[in-house]
Amino acid sequence: MMSGRKAFSVEPSRLAAGAVLATLLAAPYAGAGTVRINFGGAAGSGYADLTLAPDPDASSSYDPNVSNATPTLSQWDPVGAQHITNASGSFNGSAITGVLATNSGTPPPLPSPPGGFENLPKSFSWLTSSAGQNSYDNLFYLDGSPLVCPPGSPPYPFFGGFLDIFGVMFALDNGDVVGLWSDGVTVPDAFGPGWPGGLTFGLAVYTPAVGGGYDQASSQFAGASAAIPEPGILWLLGAALLGLFVSRRTGQKRGRWQRTG
Repeated sequence: MMSGRKAFSVEPSRLAAGAVLATLLAAPYAGAGTVRINFGGAAGSGYADLTLAPDPDASSSYDPNVSNATPTLSQWDPVGAQHITNASGSFNGSAITGVLATNSGTPPPLPSPPGGFENLPKSFSWLTSSAGQNSYDNLFYLDGSPLVCPPGSPPYPFFGGFLDIFGVMFALDNGDVVGLWSDGVTVPDAFGPGWPGGLTFGLAVYTPAVGGGYDQASSQFAGASAAIPEPGILWLLGAALLGLFVSRRTGQKRGRWQRTG
């Protein structure tokens, strides 16, 4: 009489899928300090792999609503901020070679009322170009940027995105600098009739000027795009799990009809 014991063997596809799964489970830890973004606008497009580091000055004590009597920066960065310490990638075919160092810029004066100076983040910096002063702070927000730049007349009300309104400055191997910032989650018609609203970014390109400094080659205050792409690891993880499921079902079907004495 034949027994009901199933014949079972480990399929090569199951071994391969298991190996991929094990690799994927370990992979996130290898690149925990980097994140890729894709971005673009009227001036061009590219991608950047951002190197992130903890910001020891990030604190809930930061208050952008304080109007300072003297042009000094806050001793804090906004809560949730991380430093973008380096970057690599490409923009319009030129290599991104890093980020500009921050330089403790001076807050601009506020019109009266309220007068005084904005309480800007500790990392707030200026890039000087032929178009004037251009702000950046090289801060990244995994959970979305907070409001960083009131008071004003009227105050700027929008926030959100993985950068704040000051953004980051990328250095290119051709000598150019690319500024990218978030304008926040806007409301319809915020920047004129027909503006659709939603999260939007700004993008500017600066070229080396004769005699030093920079000329502003292009500037787009809003309407540029930037996003963190869906991690490829999720697709691969799904494929690995699907491979395990399919091979297991195949083994079960074969075992159902193969019996040993």
